[in-house]
Amino acid sequence: MARSTPPPLRCVTIDVEEYFHIEAAFGTVKREQWNNWPSRVERNVDLLLALFERRKQHGTFFILGDVAKRNPAVARRIADAGHEVASHGTGHDRLHRLNPETFRDDLLTSKKLLEDQTGRPVIGYRAPTFSVMPQTAWAIDVLIDSGFAYDASVFPVYHPMYGVPEAPDRPFFISAKPGGATLLEVPPLTWSMKRRKMAVAGGGYFRLLPLWFMKRGLRQADSQSRPAILYFHPWEFDPEMPRMPLKFTGRLRTYTGLASAEARLEGIMSQPARWTPIAESLGELRAMARGVGTFSLTGGDSASNKCTYPAPSQTPS
Repeated sequence: MARSTPPPLRCVTIDVEEYFHIEAAFGTVKREQWNNWPSRVERNVDLLLALFERRKQHGTFFILGDVAKRNPAVARRIADAGHEVASHGTGHDRLHRLNPETFRDDLLTSKKLLEDQTGRPVIGYRAPTFSVMPQTAWAIDVLIDSGFAYDASVFPVYHPMYGVPEAPDRPFFISAKPGGATLLEVPPLTWSMKRRKMAVAGGGYFRLLPLWFMKRGLRQADSQSRPAILYFHPWEFDPEMPRMPLKFTGRLRTYTGLASAEARLEGIMSQPARWTPIAESLGELRAMARGVGTFSLTGGDSASNKCTYPAPSQTPS
């Protein structure tokens, strides 16, 4: 008797931050000016919680410590709705602006705050702007020492501000350097075309590109039995948020597609799959990672990293 294929594993993750926290506003909206801009995060989180409830699904919410401080009910409301609460750090600084000591403080401040507010352990982390890269490899050891079970900060694509293109496109174990301590890494969804991996996991890519890009990526991930980790921000579903004095590219990436984002995401979430928080699938994700090997952010190449995952399909299946 033939075994039935299990539904694909997928996870919707939300980086809970205010619109004025975004990297495109860095230097334009200064930290000391954050209080001058009206908060929209609770309204937008409630919209997303209602969407999850309609679909009877749960996800992972990477909550910024600054949001938790200013809106102490948000994390509890997310946890009470059955979602995983994870850390997005405290001050939304790219790790390039921190060092191991200041990162540890930023990380542990958010971890303690979220655990105090929810009464539940925080075991997952995502860096602002996916800023775990070779230049910030020290962050892996800080995460391990701080008791985190997984990281979701390495985007296996090329981008001017982030990305590790040579990293695997599926769960793997990551170390700061060869022979170092390892941590489970859960990368966002990519779509491989020939030798290049394209970002199709969410964010600006989701709002600016035709929806079939994400759908192609999802189908390819399903065919290769790798999980699809998607990511969004609450402000991406708020066409009425205040407009900041951003540069042209910042305005384009921030304000395009806001009105249609909710319907687009609901359409994606309506697809048959095992929609689950990352924390609820750690055993399965670790098993996948054991088949891939360990990837070192510094001091190694594709051979020494011993990554054994199969080559991506060349067809947009």
